[in-house]
Amino acid sequence: MRKSSIFQTLGNVELLSQRKIALFASKNVPDELRPIVNGVADKLFQLPLAAAGGWQSPLEKSVYQKFNEQCSANIIHYVAKDINQFKPTEKQQRWIEQNKLLIISPELKEIRTSASAVDKRDRLLFSQNKKILFLYIEPKGRLEKYFKELSQLNFQLYLLDDPINKAYFHDDIIRINEDSVESLLL
Repeated sequence: MRKSSIFQTLGNVELLSQRKIALFASKNVPDELRPIVNGVADKLFQLPLAAAGGWQSPLEKSVYQKFNEQCSANIIHYVAKDINQFKPTEKQQRWIEQNKLLIISPELKEIRTSASAVDKRDRLLFSQNKKILFLYIEPKGRLEKYFKELSQLNFQLYLLDDPINKAYFHDDIIRINEDSVESLLL
């Protein structure tokens, strides 16, 4: 996996030095996972860390929407377009002003999001985050490829502890549920 290291930021760049965990979920998530993920997200956002991600899939977006100013956690939002083309929402602007949000973009020439921009964004995310929590991996999808590649490299991988993710349970993968979220701090 090639690394990407040139990037632009908006917000609190000091969040990069905070303990971080990146979150991923495939696009098509079974509905029965949503309540479990909500419970994990509630506890995750009470930890002293930065939750990082592209916040692109529907499940990632729903986790992102649970974040608020009272949370102990902070957010790092990796976007797959030129940062000068990204306009923060009112809520995001408030988080930026409160030093709770960092928006990061790889250096891109594209104005719109594209497959190559998503790839560059993800490479940048992986170069800056060595702990990755997979909430759901759809077989034969992009996240399955990432999961397999990252498990061969120097990454600490976590997986939502639910039978639907059973195909990806291995000895070196730490399973996370609502009761074990604090192990992300270790």
